[in-house]
Amino acid sequence: MDDPTFKIAVSSYALNRKIPPGDPFWKDFNGSFQNKTLSCLELADSVYTGHPFTTWHRNHWRTSANYDQGQHLALDFDTEDNRSSLSILRQDHFVSKYAAFLYTTPSHTPAAPKARVVFLLDTPIMQAKNYVLAVSALLWLNGTADRQCKDPVRFFYGSKDCDVIYLENVLPLATIKHIIGQYLETGQTTRRAMQRPDWRPPTDQQEVAEALRAIPPWGIDYDQWLACLMGIHAEFGDAGLPLACAWADGGPNEVERKWKSFKPSGNGQGSISIATVFALAMQHGWQKRTV
Repeated sequence: MDDPTFKIAVSSYALNRKIPPGDPFWKDFNGSFQNKTLSCLELADSVYTGHPFTTWHRNHWRTSANYDQGQHLALDFDTEDNRSSLSILRQDHFVSKYAAFLYTTPSHTPAAPKARVVFLLDTPIMQAKNYVLAVSALLWLNGTADRQCKDPVRFFYGSKDCDVIYLENVLPLATIKHIIGQYLETGQTTRRAMQRPDWRPPTDQQEVAEALRAIPPWGIDYDQWLACLMGIHAEFGDAGLPLACAWADGGPNEVERKWKSFKPSGNGQGSISIATVFALAMQHGWQKRTV
């Protein structure tokens, strides 16, 4: 019996480094992906030799508008402790039952482990919005995964000469649909810690807290989520961290780690402010109070 095959787009470039933001190479890179039909081992071999991969897309150009179909899901584990080690991840019940393979990512070191878990679906997901929903549900199920993995055409770097664990499982689309159902049933668009009766924002933060209630932290993309945190930081400084944590619904210490990366002086150009939060809240139906 032949091995099952999966629809994956693989870059023709074998990379041994991450591409810096603004690098002119991005133009060539985004057009370098070829839609292929691969077995699990063929995809893993591409990863091992440094080839990035993503979902199938049209017009030979990697952009969300060109999404065609996706037959893989992948989660990054970047906690830099044993939770992101291959040996621990493979013991997870869901991973051991459904993952195709696991590998160490390019920035992994033995002292600060980082890994990626790749799932291959028995049936492709044909709509971009459903693909994003599937990834969001999988992130919800695996609380320590990196929430950046929510773009329907997000690519994943290969990792030349990485450590790999082959499990060769196939994840049924029916299982993903069940997880999505559970995810939606939790009320993820309104599930926020700030709704706890024992938590109240300081008086000067109440209007921002009301705006944040309109913004679903798991219903926006990663850049918007991060911009909200930066806007809160720009407005309140460290005094805004409890508010940010209450809204963001992040993984363990996720918000705190991001918060520490923000400059004490705020955004250098002032391009992100609390107005960013208000604008996004208005897109989700919130109305600013008038005096």
